[in-house]
This record gives sequence, C-alpha cells and structure tokens, in this order.
Amino acid sequence: MSSNSSPYWRISEAERLGFLVDGDAWFPAFADMLLSARRQAIILCWDVDSRVQMYRPCDAKAAPCCLADIIEEALSRNPELEIYLLPWDYAMVYVFEREWRPLFNGGLRSKKRLSVHFDDQHPLGASVHQKLLVVDDYHALVGGFDPSKWRFDDREHRPDNPLRLDPTGNPYPPFHDVAFYVRGDIGRDLGALARSRWAHATGESLAAPDPSEAALDFWPKRVAVAVDDVRIGIARTYPQYGQQEAVQEILSVLLAMIARATRFIYIENQYFTSHRIGQALASRLQEPNGPEVVLILPREKDGWLERVTMDVLRTRLLQQLKAADRYGRLGVFYPEVAGLAPEMVSLHSKLVIIDDLEINLGSANTSNRSMGFDSELNLSLLGDTPSSRSAIAAMRHDLLAEHLGQTPQAVAKLEEQNGSLLKTIAHFNSQAQRRWLAPLNPTVDPELDRQVPDSALIDPEKARPAAELIDLLIEKKARPSLRRRLIWFVLLLLTMFGGAALVSFTGLGEVAGQYAEVKQGAAHYVALGTMGIAALLLLLGLPVTVMIIVLVLLAGGWPGFGLAYGALMFAALGGYLLGLRLTQCQLASLARHHLDAVTARLARPGVLAFIALRLLPLAPFSIVNLVAGANRVPLRDFLLGSLLGALPAMFAITVFSEQLLVVMEKPVWHNWMVLIGITFLLAGGALLLAWWVRHQESRRG
Repeated sequence: MSSNSSPYWRISEAERLGFLVDGDAWFPAFADMLLSARRQAIILCWDVDSRVQMYRPCDAKAAPCCLADIIEEALSRNPELEIYLLPWDYAMVYVFEREWRPLFNGGLRSKKRLSVHFDDQHPLGASVHQKLLVVDDYHALVGGFDPSKWRFDDREHRPDNPLRLDPTGNPYPPFHDVAFYVRGDIGRDLGALARSRWAHATGESLAAPDPSEAALDFWPKRVAVAVDDVRIGIARTYPQYGQQEAVQEILSVLLAMIARATRFIYIENQYFTSHRIGQALASRLQEPNGPEVVLILPREKDGWLERVTMDVLRTRLLQQLKAADRYGRLGVFYPEVAGLAPEMVSLHSKLVIIDDLEINLGSANTSNRSMGFDSELNLSLLGDTPSSRSAIAAMRHDLLAEHLGQTPQAVAKLEEQNGSLLKTIAHFNSQAQRRWLAPLNPTVDPELDRQVPDSALIDPEKARPAAELIDLLIEKKARPSLRRRLIWFVLLLLTMFGGAALVSFTGLGEVAGQYAEVKQGAAHYVALGTMGIAALLLLLGLPVTVMIIVLVLLAGGWPGFGLAYGALMFAALGGYLLGLRLTQCQLASLARHHLDAVTARLARPGVLAFIALRLLPLAPFSIVNLVAGANRVPLRDFLLGSLLGALPAMFAITVFSEQLLVVMEKPVWHNWMVLIGITFLLAGGALLLAWWVRHQESRRG
C-alpha cells in the first residue's frame, strides 16, 4: 500500500516484526533466512566477506558456519533457489580492508544459481550503501549490518570476547548495530526494490517469486517477536545518475519526525554531520517547550582519515547544537565499557526514535551523503496503534538498558517517574560500574579546523561532476605560483649547465668516453646494468630529471634517452608492484603530503589520467607509482600512460642536453642561438601541452 501524501516511497503491512540488536542476533538470522529460502534470495550490501562466520560458536559438524558454506548449503537444499548478491563495487581506499573478490573462490563460482555482481552504477565518489536481504518476497532483513568482518558482537561488548574475531583470527573492538526483521506483504515491496537495484546495476530483469511458496511459518531462532500486524514506511536515498532520478525520502522522513516530536528525540548513529538534520534539531532546542534531544555517537571514528575529516565536521555541528541549547535539553553521549579503553565501542547503528510515535532505522547515517549522495534504505515502524507504540517504547528502553548496564524494566520505570531521558541517563550514570553513557565533548585543534574543508567535499549532499570534485580536492592554492615555477626552471637550467661543464672541462668527459667504449663491447650487459642501477635509484627517490640528465650526459644524447626511458619504465613497474603490497597506513606514512592529490587525479579512469599525471606531476615519480599500485589502477592504463606521459619531458631534456654539450665544446654564437631557440621552444611547448591536458581533462569531466 502506498500513500501519496506521505514522505515514504511506500507504506506496507508487516504481519510480524522483530528488533535485532547486535551481531549475535543478526548474523544467525541472516544465515537462517538463506537456508529457509525456496525460490529467490537477493542480498544488497555495502561489503561482504565469504569467510565470515555466521554462527558463533561454530559447530561445523552440526551446520555450516561461514557465509560461503551457508550459501552452498542453501543452494544444495533447495534445487529451485536462486541467490543474487549485489555488493558495492567499492572505492579503492577500502581495498586493504576487504576480501579480494569474495565468493569467487573455491567451488562457489561453479554454482549456476548464484549470481554475483559488484554494483558500480553510481556517481564518482558515491557508494551503494543499502543493506537488505529479502527472501521469496515474504521475509526481509533491513538495518545497518553487512555480511562482512568486524560486524559481529554480543550485547555485553566485553573487551575480551573470544568470539569477536575476523576471518583471519584477529580480534577487533566491540561493535553495536540494529536491524528490523519483517515478514508479510512488505516483502513484496522490498523484493521489488531489490530487483530494481539489480536491473539498474546489471541491465538484467529478475522475475518476482510467488510469496505463497515461501516458508510461511519460518521465524529466525534468535529473534524475539516485537509486535504483530503493523504498518511500515519504506524510505530511500538515490543520487541522480543516468536514468535514475534523485530521491531524498529518508531526509524528508527524518525532518518530519523531528518536527513531530513532543517529548524525546533519540538518535544513535555512526556519523552526525548532516547540516539539514542539525538545523532541524537546533530549531527544536530553541523552543521553550520542545523535546529533549539525546544523541548516542561513537567517541571518535576508527580510522585516522575519518578522525581528521568527518570528526571535524561532527564537532562543528555539535558546537552549533550546544549554542542553540538554550533550555538544557541536549545530551550527547558515547557508550563506554569498563576496562575497554583505549579502545571503544564501534557504534554503527543508524536509528532515530521520536516519543512512542515512530522508530526509523536502516543503512542511512545522519550525514549529508546519506541524505542525498549514497544509495540508502530505511524502514519506519509507525506508532499508529497501541501495540506499535508500546513496541517503540520497549525498543528505546532496550537500547538505553544495554548502554547503561541496566534492565529494560528499570529504565522504563525511572523514565516513567521523571519523564526525562536525560535525567534517566544521569541517574544510572551516577551508579555506573560496568557500562555507562559518557558525555561527549569533542574539540578540534584550530589549525586542523582551518585546514579541513567544508562538507561539500568531505561529506557531499549531491553528486558533482568529476572535474569539479577533483578541483575541490586539489586546492588551487596548493598549485605552485608562477614565481616558484620560474625559480625551479632556472635551477634546472643551472643543473644542466653545471653537468655539461663537468663533462666538458673535467675528467668526467674521459669517463663518459670510456663508458661508451665499454658499452660498445658488451652492449646488452652494460645497458641492462645501467638501467637497473638507475631504476633502483629512482625507486629510492632520485628525481627523474636528475637521472635523465646524468644518463644523457654520460652516454650521449639518444643512447642516454634510451637508457633513461628503460630505467623509468622498470622503476615505474617496480613501484607499482610494491604499492600492491602496501597497507593504507604504510602508504599514508610514505605519501602523506601527496596522497590525496594523487588519489584524486586517479579518480579519473583511463590512460589519459596517467598521461596527465606524468605531464603535470603532483607528486614525486616514486610516490605516484606506489599510490597507483595501492589503488589498483589497471596495469594497462598505468604502463601505457607512463610510457606516453614520460616521452615529452625526456625528449625535451635530451634535445636540450645534447645541444648544451655542443655549446660547451664549441661556444660560438650560432650554437648559442640554437640553444636559446630550443629553450624557448621547449618552454612554450611545455606550457601549451599543460594547457591542452587540463583542457582535455575538463572536457572529460
């Protein structure tokens, strides 16, 4: 059923709903659903790992445990079942955190009824972030979880949980998330949404299964029934892309919820950077009799990059909210567990509750990108009956009880007595021994705050053309000034004059002559040895220009050109292969001053991107190679772009160096005129070439 007057895509009926908190409920429910599927199962996710254990502790003799084995078992049990897996074709910044092409290993790929496609149908910089498993158009699981590593935990969030291990056996910090399990008519709507996403990503239309053939009585073993016969609102976010129109239903739903609240606005979220959500909350805080606003957020983000970007944006927004809190109705907290520090609970949930009127949860963060740039899916349990309102209140009490180390009954009783979430939290915090909600008072270093750009770049609300995105990322102020370029050009000329003078007027000339004689006698060995030594020096950071000058002056014009060109390609390939093995931390340590600029340039695929990067270098030669390898740039594009992009500069240096040697040997006026003419031609050609490359890039967008 749909409603044209509501902000939802559709409003559907669910005959039963369960509320899942944390991974020890979600992972086995996901596996149970797959094993019960009869006709069709569609998985939409941001990440997936075929090795992740779905049942913990694992009893392999009783049932398969890891995702790959569960999928294989489901297909074996049900000969008519077809499974469709649609993960995001992730950005390369995540490449070291993910399994390389999951479910493509072992015998799974031979399963004809398993279809896997990585969804790349989205704007540059966006992600496909919907999290949904829908089975036979009757059962569905929606929330913030993915079937991936680093998601499992139980509700105790103990520092030493022996079951909280990734597929390689390494422990990770506690993790908190939430989801809805629904069954009934809503399955048809969610099935239609999933098939639409599959068609958008692959061009393939899937037939809808008959829900009457589903396992009608199935219910996951570890999921408690929260409420029966309820209405569920379905809301989405889609960016404009190709034939896909922009959709911002989740933003509309959340703004409407904030406006309707009378007593409480309770938010748990991984991120808090949406300026639209922030403005709406600030307006309610400024009202004399507005609702309390309780924000449960992570203490800080897990990775260094997010801490110096998204956490800065979050701090700015929280400072605005605190300034608007005239009546003391704002509480900002993070979950704390005794003995856990310096680690923290990785709070990943995406949930908003208002009074007992509505609970909205799913994949969408309270960030700008989740409101308009990424693909998202949220469900709302609507409190339009006494039973649904009672269920919403119970969910809020359940969540607070977990964070405060209390029982839901104790939280409900105290909240009823004082009528305040903030007073309830303060009371239990004062008695806390093992679990509590610590006040979050984030600050940011003024210098870091000055350097971090606004949310238009880090947390965009809409898609941007590639050229505009890269122009934002590579700040114009970072480009060297004309004066600086002239200084470098003069230094280059002086270096070349100095090298030519050394060859012409010192013993180096005799060394060069002896080198040429040796080269003629053992051409292959000498050439390979020279290129190998030069390539090693380039890998260690020797500037390319210096290497070219040395080889041209040592071996002569065109022989030196050939040696330099070979060394350059050997070094490029070596750096690329080394980059394949670097972790993000290692890469950031080596390339911290150049990483963002080079990665942004590599956001444009194809050979032209690398030609441009070689012609207009944003970073040292060795750094570019490492970043290209770490970002898994296609090897063909890398090598061909490097071959073509290096030619103009090498040709120019070779021609200039050879004429310079002529001048040194015979410093007559016409040789000087030729050298000056070559200098002006090469400088003008370089400027023209740089303009042409930027023009071509802007046209490609």
